[in-house]
Amino acid sequence: MKSEKISKVKELSGDDSAWADFLISKAALILTSVVLFAALFQLAAGFKEVEAQEQLDFLARDFKAAVDETGAGSFSGGTQELSYRFDENEVFLISPFGQNLEVCVSGEYVHLKAKYDEKSFSAVRPFSFRVLPFDESALRGKLRTEFGADGREESPLRADFQEVNNFLRVSGTEEVILTVNEKISIKKEFIYIMGSEGVSTFGYVLVYQ
Repeated sequence: MKSEKISKVKELSGDDSAWADFLISKAALILTSVVLFAALFQLAAGFKEVEAQEQLDFLARDFKAAVDETGAGSFSGGTQELSYRFDENEVFLISPFGQNLEVCVSGEYVHLKAKYDEKSFSAVRPFSFRVLPFDESALRGKLRTEFGADGREESPLRADFQEVNNFLRVSGTEEVILTVNEKISIKKEFIYIMGSEGVSTFGYVLVYQ
């Protein structure tokens, strides 16, 4: 038995083509393993990227929902107001973005931008209500400068609704960057207009820090 094994080894060692086949088979096996490992690595990386995008989409939807809820006036009492923090959101806390998340708000949408693993991610959600990316003081100041009154109940605007709405829409077009680790105020303010049929009012949601 032992002599047969030695004979086979000698036979193999003496046959160059057999060694070549053996080495080619080994190389092919190693190459296949490398390709499979690379494919699995790429697949895992792809899953992580998909998960990161889904987390960013969720955060954008969640913030939009908070703004829309304020605009819908679902709170009882006088002023409709709430505060929002990204750094207290569970999805944000488990996401890979951290301080690499940038929150941009305009009068029309929220735009989240983030970087992870040297890749850029983005999520945009339009608001369902009229939004202005500044506080009440800025709102009243802009109205007073443009219309001579600040639009409060005791100081209604003497202007056409469409004129006021167009003015505010243009005023809120520029994106404002908000900080993720600070409180974001979301507040609904009412603007009063004196018309031929008396005083009417409409609301805007203010988003600011």
